[in-house]
Amino acid sequence: MINNLENVIGESERPKFKSDGERRIAYFLEDNSIRYQYESGVLINSDNKPRIWYPDFHLPEFGTYLEYYGLAGKQDYDKGIKTKETVYSKMRLDVIPVYPWMFAEDWQGYIMKELKNVTAQRYRKLMNKPYWSKTSSRPYGNSFRSSKRPFYR
Repeated sequence: MINNLENVIGESERPKFKSDGERRIAYFLEDNSIRYQYESGVLINSDNKPRIWYPDFHLPEFGTYLEYYGLAGKQDYDKGIKTKETVYSKMRLDVIPVYPWMFAEDWQGYIMKELKNVTAQRYRKLMNKPYWSKTSSRPYGNSFRSSKRPFYR
């Protein structure tokens, strides 16, 4: 826990990565000026119990996480992967999985395409909001006064 706190407050220049795969991902993110937080905690509701999990990378400018599943292929570890993916999905967290065998392919392109897809998906969701479908150009002030519904659902 102390190491995570040091990473958050910036006392450590670069975190100590748990694997070569994590280090490679971090260097790639840095080379592409993509800010990340290494193993920052996220509150998860697993089995109706609140827990704090530490996904490998949080990309705050994209609201996305990267998980490196370095031991994929081992039965017990694979069960954990399925559990994580199920919980992340239920929590509606955008998590990009990275597996060891991807390093033999264009893993950088994969990460960038996934980030592009997440960003495009969020943009489409934004553009589907009622504001953008207005036909008249009313100033902000009128739109709030004319609506009787609360905007905080």
